[in-house]
Amino acid sequence: MNEKLRVGSGRNVDLAIASIFGKLKANIDFSFVEEKHRTIIFSSALPNEGKTTIAVNVAAAMAAADKKTLFLDADMRNPTAHQLFSIVNTRGLSDIISQGADWRQFVFKAKVPNLYVITAGRKPSNPSRFLSSERFHSLLTELSAEFDYIILDTPPILLVPDTQIISAHADGVVLVIKNGKTSRDSVKEAHETLLRANANVIGAVLNHAGKKESIYGYGYGVNNRTPGRPHGAPPKRPTHGTSEKPVPPGVKKPAPVSK
Repeated sequence: MNEKLRVGSGRNVDLAIASIFGKLKANIDFSFVEEKHRTIIFSSALPNEGKTTIAVNVAAAMAAADKKTLFLDADMRNPTAHQLFSIVNTRGLSDIISQGADWRQFVFKAKVPNLYVITAGRKPSNPSRFLSSERFHSLLTELSAEFDYIILDTPPILLVPDTQIISAHADGVVLVIKNGKTSRDSVKEAHETLLRANANVIGAVLNHAGKKESIYGYGYGVNNRTPGRPHGAPPKRPTHGTSEKPVPPGVKKPAPVSK
């Protein structure tokens, strides 16, 4: 398939793949009918399931729908999103938290209109402590007042506690599952781990689910339509669906990385 997905670039747009992520965006919207600003986490049970690529493409679809969207790389242990955006990750989220700096100084404008990026920045000695800090919570509050959508990429759920920590401050979590790789037990354990953290698991994306003969090699997908919940309320039970794994708008596909 084409190495680049140019959603909203205005030239040679891959309509089939754009449609896939547009539908995923719509399904996420159905989970938050009355909320104007949404903070969504994309994570996976284990590494190498495609969560970062899925998250970046969904962010691009949201931006393409004329919504001011921020992609926030909260995987400070193994950040790779900056490679998709061709950004050098020398400063970012870790610096904002550690220095108490103005986040506006750390925002990059992506090539896709309405899409902005904050990279992970330098790896802190204790990422979990950074993410559980009051400063991080306040940062998300400030950002949600500025953007229509905030998409967070977080570390694998079964490896470290970071996603569970962040989920307390997010409106919903989408679990990315790699078809043929992730075991049912791992998916179940990740889901239960999120529920114990009072996360609102709004759905799942089955990555690499396409038909063999498909020109794109990817499958379709549908999320659930459970309503959003206020912070601290009991989580809703999700229904799982399937979706894709392309590469983003005006964004390059990186070399394979452990993620």
